[in-house]
Amino acid sequence: MDTASVTISTIHITHLRNAGKLRALADVEVVFDGIEMTIQGVQVRADGKSTEVSLPKYRAPDGSWRAAIILPEEIKGAISDTVIAAGLEAGILRVKEESVGDRCTMEGAKSPDHFA
Repeated sequence: MDTASVTISTIHITHLRNAGKLRALADVEVVFDGIEMTIQGVQVRADGKSTEVSLPKYRAPDGSWRAAIILPEEIKGAISDTVIAAGLEAGILRVKEESVGDRCTMEGAKSPDHFA
């Protein structure tokens, strides 16, 4: 199986205010074996419980939302990690402080399945 070098970096992240859970839009550069591609409009959604990064979408003629770009899970995961790191660095996102109750619940859990 052939392998390819992939580099991912967030080139710009914009904090959105008063947009509900949508916290930011990011532009990401992905370099596949020396070929550069920019993905604009990567969405960062966050609330008090979770953070989600999603690739751009478009509204299809039937009214449904569809992915504007299809990438392998490994690339999507790396984009998510890179954008979250940029959001943290820019002060748009913050690490959730773990409460004493959360630690007690985690210590009493029998398996990781309790945190899905």
